[in-house]
Amino acid sequence: MTPQDLMQQLVDLLHRYALGDTWRIAFTIAAVIGTTAMLRLAQKHLRRRDGSMAEKRERFVFSRNVIILVGITAVTAVWASKIAGFALSLAAVAGAMLIVSKEAISNLLGFAMMTVSRPYRIGDYISIGSASGRVVDVDAMSTTLVETLEGHQATGRTVTVPNSMLLTQPVRNLSVTGQFVVHLLHVGLDPKEDLLLHEGLLLDAAREICEPWRSEASEHLSRLEEIRNVDLPSAEPRVVVELGDSKQATLALRYVCRPHERVKVEQAILRHYLAHRPALAAPPASEADVRPQVRDVKAVA
Repeated sequence: MTPQDLMQQLVDLLHRYALGDTWRIAFTIAAVIGTTAMLRLAQKHLRRRDGSMAEKRERFVFSRNVIILVGITAVTAVWASKIAGFALSLAAVAGAMLIVSKEAISNLLGFAMMTVSRPYRIGDYISIGSASGRVVDVDAMSTTLVETLEGHQATGRTVTVPNSMLLTQPVRNLSVTGQFVVHLLHVGLDPKEDLLLHEGLLLDAAREICEPWRSEASEHLSRLEEIRNVDLPSAEPRVVVELGDSKQATLALRYVCRPHERVKVEQAILRHYLAHRPALAAPPASEADVRPQVRDVKAVA
């Protein structure tokens, strides 16, 4: 066989290979363009729909993940025969790839667990590990939070939490009850004070501040009890007296409000309580302070 014949056979082989994969390449390009177009259409459609920003964000994230999953599945199915041909050649380096990509695999497993168990949704306030905040985005590798401090006050920063933490760290959903959440307000007092009087003042303050939404919150929590078959606290304010320290007593006030209004409601209750609490009695004067006054009186006499 002459070199010209060998070159001709090689050209024919490459030509047949290119023709055989042309439709796969075209389909892949079309799938990428179609997926991008569907994402933009879904985003525009959800912007025009009614609902809160958190609901729109949750719908968009769900739609985005479904569209991307469908696109990846379609492209994988088209290239399945080619991928199968490379499987044996990749077996030798599979162990090394597994070691290198163990974090990616852990993230994917965490995402799968999150998809099945749904410990949180877009818009929920959660705490996982040392990070806490409001969930704004979820993808296959990580969860993005808008960082918050005590009372759900936003810091203006975002935190990206790898989904692998879902496999090793407990997730605390701070807004699992949805529209209304339960909070605790602790007030420290001297055990010698009239604790029952202060308890009544705290309850009066909480009832007055929370009255506009108390009945709505009670109906909301009752519906959740029926739907989820769990026992939830009442929307009625309650106070628990704690005497764990001989030098200080603590009144723990439980109240219900909307998640984003916690700080405002807490401050309103505290200001109402402080405005109506009795003035602290002045401490009795010591004997050393009284004696000079007695001498002065005798001198004047």
